[in-house]
Amino acid sequence: MESAKKLSPPEAFAGILIAASACDGHISDEEAANLSTAVGRMRLFQKVNDKQFGQVIDKLMGILKKKGPDVLLEGCCQSLPKELSVSAFANACNIVLADGVVDSDEKEFIEKLRSELEVEPATAKAIAQVMVIKNKG
Repeated sequence: MESAKKLSPPEAFAGILIAASACDGHISDEEAANLSTAVGRMRLFQKVNDKQFGQVIDKLMGILKKKGPDVLLEGCCQSLPKELSVSAFANACNIVLADGVVDSDEKEFIEKLRSELEVEPATAKAIAQVMVIKNKG
């Protein structure tokens, strides 16, 4: 996919989180809030103002709507710098687990993301366990 292969690191990171939010077929308010909170705290997004962030989200949502979450995810994973892989995976797990329910589509998404980002299975399991604990209650 041409437009997703040319994503900047912030776009690729945000795109992974959008794909995580949408992997069950819809983006809940809680997932959207977690996405905003996650990127708002990152150095990667410190130089991205609100207008620019809105443009990034619009671009990524356009890819999501036209091509679907799998194509968005693939392009984002290809564009994401390797050193951000574990962070992107952890933030995506947090979004998927935010509503306290993990359906089969979400499980499939997490495994695909783990594979695409080449996150070690033991690392992925530890991250998922922490996110389950974090999102309880």
